[in-house]
Amino acid sequence: MKRADIFKAVSCLFCAALLLSGCRGNENLKDMSVIEGIGIDGGNGIITVTVQSLDLSKQGNSAENLSGNMTMLKSGEGSDISSAVQKVSHSLSKKLFFGQSQLLVIGAELAENSLSSCFDYLLHSPDSRPDVAVCLSQGSAADVLAAAPAGALVPAQAAADLLLSGQQQGFSAYQTVNDMLDRYYNKTSDIYLPVIAANKDSLEISGIAIYNGDRQAAVIAPEQILGFLLLIDEPYEVHFDFSHPQYGAVSCALSSVKTKTRASAEGGEIVYSVSVSADLRVTETENGGAAGEADEALLQAASRHIEKMCAAAFEKCVESSSDCIGVGKRLAADSPRDYAALSQSWKSAFSSARLVCTCDLKPLAV
Repeated sequence: MKRADIFKAVSCLFCAALLLSGCRGNENLKDMSVIEGIGIDGGNGIITVTVQSLDLSKQGNSAENLSGNMTMLKSGEGSDISSAVQKVSHSLSKKLFFGQSQLLVIGAELAENSLSSCFDYLLHSPDSRPDVAVCLSQGSAADVLAAAPAGALVPAQAAADLLLSGQQQGFSAYQTVNDMLDRYYNKTSDIYLPVIAANKDSLEISGIAIYNGDRQAAVIAPEQILGFLLLIDEPYEVHFDFSHPQYGAVSCALSSVKTKTRASAEGGEIVYSVSVSADLRVTETENGGAAGEADEALLQAASRHIEKMCAAAFEKCVESSSDCIGVGKRLAADSPRDYAALSQSWKSAFSSARLVCTCDLKPLAV
């Protein structure tokens, strides 16, 4: 699709959203700033909001007008998020339209100290959208919005796409505002959010932050992310590497990934049972041989590696008193009586939770 066509499509989507909103009177596109991403940073009692909006000056059909990043950034400060948003609106001399927003980024300092300071705005502001993707920044939220991945017309959309594809492929997580708030207000569950490291022209996933209440408890390292996602049944097609005594470094691809989970209480101890099944194809080996359809020994080695990844991620969550996996919710469904007895002091019960993980891999014929 030509870039002119892309811009026209974006504009049409915006106009459709504006018409459906039914609350903007006679305002039109040129009177508003179309927000694609919002970043929230905080420190020393000051909240800074950075918005990424469409640069509508790039609406011609020339290559100069429709080349590269089609957005602009603007920031404002205030005592809270709402007042900072108002500062941005005043500096742009336009009302902000959030109906097309793709991404919410929360800066590291704010995310590490008290994530709940964002919740009042997210719950009650008419500008908040429950379906927007949420992530944390390894640095400031503004850093993520300022990054312009090569070829991205709308960087916030590129970041949201990275989160979604990363979850499907086993190296990230995808959470929306609604997911985050649901986990926070659930009796036993905790929040988890992907962390993005930003460079000038690139974005990468640097981990998944897990929470105990509204406090960041730990970060799942990149090498543990696949194990974490398997515990919550999220990835679809996955690539991973492991070491084998005969073949050296082995690269594999998983497809048709399915996870079955069950929670129970045995003598007061919570047991979380996870069964992972998938088709496996060997894509490359360091020492040659075995590429293609895996033999039984290689299947067993890959299965044990996956079980270890799941165990490492589960241990990190238990050590951090973070039930971001949803063990409590699973127990409520599988054993309501045990849940009723244990949920009143869930953190204490979860601190001794035990994982039973099995992995059954089948060779995928080449």
